[in-house]
Amino acid sequence: MQNISTQQGEIRQVEGQATTEGPLQGQRVATGPTLLESFLPEADIVVNDEIVVMAPPEVTYAALRRADLAKSRSLVLRAVLALRVANVRRARRRLGLAPLPAPARVSLQNVQDYGQIKLAEKEGSEIVIGAIARPMRTESLFSGRTAAEFTAFDCPGHIKAAGSFVVTPYGQRRTLLSYEARIRATDTRTRRQLFFWDALTAPLMQLVTSRVLRYMARVAERQCAAHAHAHSYRQAT
Repeated sequence: MQNISTQQGEIRQVEGQATTEGPLQGQRVATGPTLLESFLPEADIVVNDEIVVMAPPEVTYAALRRADLAKSRSLVLRAVLALRVANVRRARRRLGLAPLPAPARVSLQNVQDYGQIKLAEKEGSEIVIGAIARPMRTESLFSGRTAAEFTAFDCPGHIKAAGSFVVTPYGQRRTLLSYEARIRATDTRTRRQLFFWDALTAPLMQLVTSRVLRYMARVAERQCAAHAHAHSYRQAT
């Protein structure tokens, strides 16, 4: 597992857009817009991170879909997720929604439980999730919006966020697992709030993103090792 993190890159302002760029960004060959860009082509903040996984793409993609982040051993990630789960539990209770199970599962398979939207999936390659909310109001996540409504939504006072996980072959039986988040405010006042909170929390969020990718890579590599062990055992017997 080789981590290629944007924490080693630099945060810069480009035409009013805050971006975090990693060491490999600029070495990539453009292949056209991603699914993520089709849902949120313009963004106020863009964050990128990536990691090399010592497992083939199909194993990495399967792990990406099923990994339960609540089982991570990272204290930072677990603390952030615990706060998020607590906020969502309160919001669901106030809205009269069914409570989250205990213990809560946090994966790409149940994003709707947390008020997020599964925007699109390109099987074996990319998964895109999104959310629309008012700043600091968790209840506003649960407005029942759909993927079809996401791109056109432009009501003032909201923040739109979309994130994608992309699996790309990387050498022999290795995978480049990339994550990109794009965030956009729907009006100037909300944009100022967004930049303020980003200035306070950007280092933490970059660390959390890195820990998420590392955990997903670890799940994939463990699965790959288990497959190799089972194959060796069958050959020996």
